Amino acid sequence: MRTNSPSASHAAAWKARAFAALHSNSSLSVRRARYSAAMAKAHALEHSAQGGTSTSDPRAALAWMQAGKPVRIDAENLREHLRHTRALIAVLLTSAGAIQDCALAHRA
Repeated sequence: MRTNSPSASHAAAWKARAFAALHSNSSLSVRRARYSAAMAKAHALEHSAQGGTSTSDPRAALAWMQAGKPVRIDAENLREHLRHTRALIAVLLTSAGAIQDCALAHRA
């Protein structure tokens, strides 16, 4: 019986496809694009198989991190990864500032 739920074997198959793309008889840019696409699919399958939830909201990601849940940033390149990381830091700093302001207001 075949199910539609993603599994580790599907992710492994996409990883194998990614590594095969590296050794194909194509230009470097084509091989890299195929490898990146296949690895992104493999990572997405692994993430959903682990019961992960996706979000683009840095506040939700920060709440998950503060709850002790693992968070993985899916980014196509370093620039995008840094953008997501900086958004998390900005949310953290503004929430810390709001907590300090609230504490100061209660003291007064």
